[in-house]
Amino acid sequence: MSELNKLLDIIHELVGDEAAQVVEFLYENAGASEFDISDNIGFAVSQIRSILYDLKAKNLIDYDRRKDKEKGWYLYYWRVLPQNFDTVYMNEKKKKLDQFKERLENEETSTFYICPNFCKRLSFEDSLDNNFTCPVCGTLMNEENKSRKIEMLKRNIAEHETLLGQN
Repeated sequence: MSELNKLLDIIHELVGDEAAQVVEFLYENAGASEFDISDNIGFAVSQIRSILYDLKAKNLIDYDRRKDKEKGWYLYYWRVLPQNFDTVYMNEKKKKLDQFKERLENEETSTFYICPNFCKRLSFEDSLDNNFTCPVCGTLMNEENKSRKIEMLKRNIAEHETLLGQN
């Protein structure tokens, strides 16, 4: 697998398809401005900026800032930071693993009630406050069977731990 394909796989998973198009263009055209990117991939400049800022916040790209001599504005020339992708990816996976573990603990230690019409899912305390009736449709709520949800969370945890080399 080429470096670009690996980077694009990571971007697809972490940020999405539109960001992958931006990264692909920048990978092949380092030092492009948001206007160059917009002209070449067909997104509005405002959309490009939003994607660039998201990628920059994740430390996947960086820029050089130069002042336009004629207009006096600053222009930003963007580049991909491929050396950061693996670290960012692993950090995101660690965060996701922690979220799964926290959610599993909550599911295993709490009781929830669910509306048979799937309007609401409430904690025991909130259900008690509502006399075990759905606040949306008024139907009597039932205690939720969380076994499938718990199994799914355990599977996700195991997958992430394997990916991170923690088991």
